Amino acid sequence: MANIRELEVKLNDWEARYVLEALSREMERLKAINYESEDEDEAADAGNDFMEISSLYENVSKNAVKIFGEQILDFSREKL
Repeated sequence: MANIRELEVKLNDWEARYVLEALSREMERLKAINYESEDEDEAADAGNDFMEISSLYENVSKNAVKIFGEQILDFSREKL
């Protein structure tokens, strides 16, 4: 049986935004592999990884929104 360990991280607003954006981009990449790959194993691995990362994204985004507000999920580069 695996020994589950945890890491606790504190992020400021711009660090949290970069982490969330990176997770979002990785989810999109994995989703594309899952849909487009002709290799069943690759597609299945990407789908499984997507599920894990989307769970992490949901957890981090939920906590980040509580602290920083909804704008933390805005990854646009446009000036306000």
